[in-house]
Amino acid sequence: MFTRRITIDTVDKVQNLVGAATAAPFEVNVIDEKFTVNAKSIMGLFSIDRRDPVTITVNADDNSLEAKEFLDVIDDYIV
Repeated sequence: MFTRRITIDTVDKVQNLVGAATAAPFEVNVIDEKFTVNAKSIMGLFSIDRRDPVTITVNADDNSLEAKEFLDVIDDYIV
């Protein structure tokens, strides 16, 4: 498992994150100051405060091919 700080302050970023998380064969969660939501849930992501960076937790080995592909998609969002 690994974590990253990201910004998802636009609708496009949220949609891309949901798409990448849905395609991933592992669990991805987004954590803001109050809540933890499943990154595969667009409704969940729109329910949290996205103005500030949030933390994602990825339940995979960060050296796995799938994790690297996921990180490639969200690379521009990492702060």
